[in-house]
Amino acid sequence: MPGFDYSKWDKIELSDDEDDVHPNIDKDSWFRLKHRTRVEQEEEDDKKRRKLEEKLAKLRKEYEIFPEAARGHMKAQKVDKEIKEIEAELEKMDKERKWNADNMCKTAETRTEVSAPAATPGPEPRLQGEALAQGYVDFVEKNEELLEKYIAMGDSSEEEVLGFLKVHGGTLLQGEHAESYLLLDCLEKEMNDQHREMVKSARQSQYLTQLREFSRASGRPARDGVMPVFQRLMDHEGTKESFDESVAEFVKRIVKRAPEKKKEMDKELAEAEGEKVNPLGPGGLDPMEVFKTLPEEMQTAFREKDIQRLQACIQALPAEEAKYHIQRCEESGLWVPSQGGEAENGDDSD
Repeated sequence: MPGFDYSKWDKIELSDDEDDVHPNIDKDSWFRLKHRTRVEQEEEDDKKRRKLEEKLAKLRKEYEIFPEAARGHMKAQKVDKEIKEIEAELEKMDKERKWNADNMCKTAETRTEVSAPAATPGPEPRLQGEALAQGYVDFVEKNEELLEKYIAMGDSSEEEVLGFLKVHGGTLLQGEHAESYLLLDCLEKEMNDQHREMVKSARQSQYLTQLREFSRASGRPARDGVMPVFQRLMDHEGTKESFDESVAEFVKRIVKRAPEKKKEMDKELAEAEGEKVNPLGPGGLDPMEVFKTLPEEMQTAFREKDIQRLQACIQALPAEEAKYHIQRCEESGLWVPSQGGEAENGDDSD
């Protein structure tokens, strides 16, 4: 290629060049001798180069001291001449330098990197309290269809459930949200008298429980137990019997817990509804219902909490009607008789 000087490649020395090896001389010994001679010559050349470079650096600093106007003086010219002679000498050494495998390449940096040992995956941490509830809603929203498909396999064989978990076990066994979902599903079905469907769901729940127990016993993620756990269920009759017993025990607990859970839910519902309805008075009457039956003047007195006006309204009524309204007000808690024989307005609402 025009403009590129390939001449430096003419001085490459090859260690396997046999042209100068005498037939009576051992080739390997000859190569070692040539290599040692070459290394010694290169060391001498390097020493000479270092001395020239040190001297050149010193002369350049000395030359820079001269101001521009003084660089025409004899002393400055002498320093400049020495600089040019040394530069020419270094350039000549570069051109005449012979290249070989030892000096053609230079290692710019040597570094050894040792990767940190990969963390051994362990079982998922046992979640409790808020940690168990955290993320449950998001998990169900993302995987509800998958969870329902898994529950629907309650009549399927171990082989079919194994195939499903081999594909989706990584999702269902992430955390303990799937177990929580199946537990609630079992309770809901039992409370709704769907016992047979509850038993199917309980069976699917116990598969996940067995995998979780395997994870904690082996110190491995739960998904790693899918194959070994199901293999034992399918190959060992004793393991299958033990699993069936755990399912039956879980079903018993669900059957016992479902009525209690239903009562708790009914109570919570009643309390929630009770917050929307006025509590009944000491006589069992609803104060709002009683309030609506009062004469308009008495209603106004109650709203304004004007005791004198209320007493005047009662005195203006016929005796029987006044007695009727006073008794109903007392039974609903609107009218509370005082210890002194008088009455107090018991209505705290508008």
